[in-house]
Amino acid sequence: MTTWTKVTGDFDFLNGYFDVRHRTLKQAFAGSDEWLEYDGTTTAHTYFDGAISIDEMRFPTKGSYGLSVRLFDPVAKEWSIWWINSTTMQLYPPVRGGWSEDGSTCRLVGEDELDGKPILCSYEWSDITAETAHWEQAYSNDGGETWETNWMMDFTRRSTPPPALDIPKVTGDFDFLVGRWDMHNSRRKPVLGEPAEWYDMESEMEVTTYFDGAISFDEGWFPTEGFRGATLRIYNPESKTWAIHWINSLRGQLETPVIGSFAEDGIGTFEGPDVWDGQPIDVRFLWTPGVDKAAWEQSFSIDGGKTWLPNWKMQHTRIK
Repeated sequence: MTTWTKVTGDFDFLNGYFDVRHRTLKQAFAGSDEWLEYDGTTTAHTYFDGAISIDEMRFPTKGSYGLSVRLFDPVAKEWSIWWINSTTMQLYPPVRGGWSEDGSTCRLVGEDELDGKPILCSYEWSDITAETAHWEQAYSNDGGETWETNWMMDFTRRSTPPPALDIPKVTGDFDFLVGRWDMHNSRRKPVLGEPAEWYDMESEMEVTTYFDGAISFDEGWFPTEGFRGATLRIYNPESKTWAIHWINSLRGQLETPVIGSFAEDGIGTFEGPDVWDGQPIDVRFLWTPGVDKAAWEQSFSIDGGKTWLPNWKMQHTRIK
């Protein structure tokens, strides 16, 4: 496999398993000094050789999960962090920032809202050791003039995987994809326009799930293309649809999602608007599941979905 240059190891300290002590302020912006305390766990892993960091938190007393998705932008040299809570399955607005020059603290800030009113939200990491770490969340409702801390976590490394949560499984739609795959790719060049030709390449992909199947994540290696790709899939239990975001290692961005579901015939169709070379387009993913063989196809439309032009096809073969 191709050797990739490591871009960052900023969040490598978090890899592995941790017990987490939580303290949350009972009510924000109310002058409260009452804190709620409870225990949880987290399991963290890096992808793109450190440029993506994902941790899954388990809250046994609440019967819920939380997920942090951290992406490093190799151009801006900045981290973006998104939060997902299993009780809502929403992708909350990101916070952005980075580490201090001495590497001792990391502060990220982003816009959010609370009770329908705009606020600023900050994350801050500190006191990093090989076995422990500290994290805090704070809100500001005056444009950053003042901040109120409302959530603190103290991490202590553990040697074994955390126990599973005893809650119902929401979906297993993408469980078929868990594992490692060889992929034969056919790509159209150019993606749009004529004349065009197709070329072939080989790649590999490894897939895992979080939230017991309600979040699916894969990392793909495309050595001849000069990049790695990742896919974040988030299930919405209310609409029973998936939002699928693409991540390119050269950009470090969470791309605009395609949204859809699997039909009774087993085929998954996912569509959404995007822009290609400044031109508005629609994008469609088609998934054909299988145990040891699977297939994926990407198409673009420039006429609002009336016609589709395929430009990327993958044939998956499971590596046993």
